[in-house]
Formats: sequence, C-alpha cells, structure tokens
Amino acid sequence: MNNGYIAVFDSGLGGLTCVKAIMNELPEENIVFLADNANLPYGDKSKEEIVDLSIENIAFLNGFSPKALIIACNTIDSNALEELKDRFDLPIIGVITPAAIKAVLISENRKIGIMATSATVTSGQYERCLKDLDDKLEIFSLACPKFTPLIEEGRFIGEDPLMIEAIKEKLDPLLEKKIDTLILGCTHYDLLMEHIHRMAPELKIVSSSRCVVSDLKAYLLENDEFNNDNEPKRLFYATDNKEGFEKTASYIIDDIKIEIPD
Repeated sequence: MNNGYIAVFDSGLGGLTCVKAIMNELPEENIVFLADNANLPYGDKSKEEIVDLSIENIAFLNGFSPKALIIACNTIDSNALEELKDRFDLPIIGVITPAAIKAVLISENRKIGIMATSATVTSGQYERCLKDLDDKLEIFSLACPKFTPLIEEGRFIGEDPLMIEAIKEKLDPLLEKKIDTLILGCTHYDLLMEHIHRMAPELKIVSSSRCVVSDLKAYLLENDEFNNDNEPKRLFYATDNKEGFEKTASYIIDDIKIEIPD
C-alpha cells in the first residue's frame, strides 16, 4: 500500500476532467492537481516552450512526493513525455496511448477522427500510435485552436452559440469522412462530449481524460500502491486567476477550492 499523492498536471481546466475520472474510479486516492493557466494555451507553443514549462510545473508537483504523475494534457504528452520521463524519477503516465488503444478496439469501419490542439496534431503522435496498433486505419486529424479558449471562458456550459458553432465547424468535415470513432485528443474537449453526442449520436467518442485511468489502475495494482486511507486528500492549484478558475472549475468538481502555488 502507498498513501502518496497521485499528481495530475495540465495547462488548464481540461486536467480536472481527468481528476474527476480518477475520483470516480479510485475515490480513496489522494490527489494533487496543478493547472498552469498562466501560460495557457500550450497548444500554440513550440516544443521547447512546452518542455520547459512542463519541467518547471512538474518540479512543483514533485515536491509532494507523488507515487505517480498523470500528464493530463495531450499537447505535453505528444511533445515532452520522453524528456519528462528522463528528467524525473517517478512513474509518469500519458493520455495518448490509452486513448489510441480504446479507439482501435471500438472502431468498426477503421475510420478514426481526432480533434486536438495544433501542437498535438503537428507532432503526429496520435497517428504513429494508431498506425502501430493497426496500419490499415484511416485517420483524420483536425487542429481545433478555438476550443480551449472558449472552454476556459466557461462557454462549454449550456448552449453557447460560439461554442456550438466552433464544434460544428470541426465536427462536420470529420463526419463527411464517414468516421465512426472520434478521439477527443485534448482533455479540455471532454467537456464538449455532450454537445458532440447530440450532434452525432451514433458516433463513438473516446475521451483521453477517462482512458488514462485504466493505465493508472493497472500501475497501482501491479505495484500494490493503492491507498488504504479512508479520508483522501485533494489539493488543487492554478498558476493564475484563482477566483475565475475556481468559478468555472466548480462546474466540473463540486466545492473545489483553488490555491496559487507559493
């Protein structure tokens, strides 16, 4: 048993969708979360910037001596995961591989769409991972730079016309390709799942936020590191706009309290 924290890192609200999935499936675990919203979005940054920011913020989380760290950001996973694994002596789990595996398992017509940030699409990491699993797949990737800023503004709540228009702008071309499976290749986009499902009810949607929990559970089981404390601790940090972030985050996790790192 290990009562250490599970650390979760993202550039913003998206990582909270991963935290919520962990809380639902592993409710006894201690969690520390950091959103680097002062530097949001990561999706339009260079690989070097993404690596440098990630190192700085994971160093903060490493101060909690976590037993595992979830990179709850497809952009970081696709651009910095190997560098981070080399630099930090702790188990680091990314979101891309589990999402790709799930998509391959459920797709029937072998046509898979991907919505992601510009940096994730440019990296080609999803395509490589998917092709390694099944080289006969047809893969259609679209960068969705409008999504994250709108989500951070809270426009995923209700039927905001700007959010709906932005989703349709990207979803319609993918549906024209006859995809039967869509990977939400940014943890922010998990917050759009209900909107997408209403627009395309037959589409199979893969959430990278939720898929990564299966890898986390497998790691904890293999290493006998489940928490045996009945009162789990939950710590939430953001690097900027504490009040605004907390207000929007409360739509994802009830009664959330955000702190600014020292």
